[in-house]
Amino acid sequence: MRDLAAEIRRTDVPPDTIAIWWLGQFSFVVKGAGRVLALDPYLSDYPGGAPRAYPPLIAPGNLAGVDLVFSTHDHIDHLDPWTLGPMAAASPEAVFVMPEACLPSVKDLLPDSRVVGTRADTSLSLKGVEITSIPAAHDVLDEGGVGHACQGYIVRLAGVTLCHAGDTVMYDGLVERIRSRRVDILIAPINGRDYFRSHRDIIGNLTVREAAELAAVAGVRLLIPAHWDLFPANTENPGHLFEYLARAHPEQPCHYMARGERFFYVASR
Repeated sequence: MRDLAAEIRRTDVPPDTIAIWWLGQFSFVVKGAGRVLALDPYLSDYPGGAPRAYPPLIAPGNLAGVDLVFSTHDHIDHLDPWTLGPMAAASPEAVFVMPEACLPSVKDLLPDSRVVGTRADTSLSLKGVEITSIPAAHDVLDEGGVGHACQGYIVRLAGVTLCHAGDTVMYDGLVERIRSRRVDILIAPINGRDYFRSHRDIIGNLTVREAAELAAVAGVRLLIPAHWDLFPANTENPGHLFEYLARAHPEQPCHYMARGERFFYVASR
């Protein structure tokens, strides 16, 4: 079987280029400029949780050499102690980045010295990576007294600006935040929302049409859809996104990532 963890470690990324792996749901690994980032890693089979459509592609304890680990909010498929604990052990120098509202959830899991809490619309630099957090509305903007409970992250690495939008619906100001930072790659959820899922406490996200319009209006160079495949009760057909783009925005680049795929993106000049 393909050893994705070994592939990530061994991949040499050329200058001004990033490599991206999709591990399912909203989990991504990004490598470039000598750094490895993990975004919303969910690599366990959470006991008692919703059944996965397929097993994790990497054992979290095998994903070594990670520099920064991002969790966008406190839902198990985004902030999973059965993933973060083994990753912390496998990558003892890794720093964990998450909204301040998430800090109580990792208090007994990660030492304070390895955790950085963020507030939306603030920027910082960690290990040479430029990071800006933005609000995410899942499915409302929830500030919760300690900043937005759900956030997206815009990172600048190897000359490429990538936005992992986090679980979100559209809200006033989202387009402007992405456009003003000249995002190259937008990773956006497309599983949508509806009355019946809401009544089962399944919180919604962007629809395929909203994700397409967001990418086009914000001027991103590439859209990557995600968060559509892992839980059978909360899926979407990504083909609907490409069908809509072909009709409404045929000039908007969009890349379908196969599960476990390695994809290279070269910084624009």
